Amino acid sequence: MTVLIAIVVLGIIILVHELGHFATAKLFHMPVSEFSIGMGPQVYSYETSKTTYSFRAIPLGGYVNIEGMEIDSEVEGGFASKPAYQRLIVLVAGVCMNFLFAMTLLTALYFHLGNAEYSKEPIVGAVIEESPAVQYLQAEDRIVQIEGVSILTWEDIGKNIQNKEKIEVLVERGEEEKSFQIPLIQKENRSFLGVYPKIIKSSYSFGQSFLKANSSFINIISDMGKGLWKMVRGEISVKEISGPIGILQVVGEASKQGIVSVLWLSVFLSINVGLLNLLPLPALDGGRILFVLLEILHIPFSKKIEENIHKIGLFLFLTLIFFISIQDVLHLF
Repeated sequence: MTVLIAIVVLGIIILVHELGHFATAKLFHMPVSEFSIGMGPQVYSYETSKTTYSFRAIPLGGYVNIEGMEIDSEVEGGFASKPAYQRLIVLVAGVCMNFLFAMTLLTALYFHLGNAEYSKEPIVGAVIEESPAVQYLQAEDRIVQIEGVSILTWEDIGKNIQNKEKIEVLVERGEEEKSFQIPLIQKENRSFLGVYPKIIKSSYSFGQSFLKANSSFINIISDMGKGLWKMVRGEISVKEISGPIGILQVVGEASKQGIVSVLWLSVFLSINVGLLNLLPLPALDGGRILFVLLEILHIPFSKKIEENIHKIGLFLFLTLIFFISIQDVLHLF
């Protein structure tokens, strides 16, 4: 079941990307011979005068076949015959759809989950099961005093238990006051009571959810950009990179934690797919975008060389995916 969920999630993200190319190609009246949901053998198809819409056996993404993508194509109204700005929009649309999908998920998640923050009051939210305090304290206990010192904020707890092995704690429980002698946890030359503060939850409006999503989106983009830069500089080993099989495994593990975990991971994957496709590398959207920008800026280059670069790039890209996939398989054992 986890494998199926992983395939569906990754498939939707790829399908969203291809939908961007498809919609903009149609907008500029480029001939699209097929828009497919899924890969592999065709299960069902619906044909119109211009496009075949098909469902295929493997629910992993999809693809859009825009005619005239070849550099020397003579297809009437095909991709290569269109103005540069139209080709640029079609190429960028897939990435934009990935980013839009991620923003939509982020906004929905913040709107549904709301805000959660730790209370500053000295009220116990939860007790660590492995700590001695679990025998004495419980959720909603208000810590009034530690060793006779009044406790007014959560920070006061940590300040008043250091360099001690056992403390006297006075708590309010309902309408009663109770006093306990509680052993402390000792770790890395620090003392811990073994409790968490109370979590206060509040809801976000749609506007607040969107602003929060926008902030998270920018942070994720920034962190991923830094990661890509480290990879280019060789600071990240190829062994740390996951391919399709590794990603399926990660999504499968996330599905065990529930739908919210899957949706959060979908946000990261969708942004990741968008960013990777923006890289100015042959075989990726970014590679084609680079050559279209050169054309717009009237910088001369050979169309034949461009075509050869894309072919070589595609071969190298597929080779890289192959070796990363072997690495993913080896990690399973």
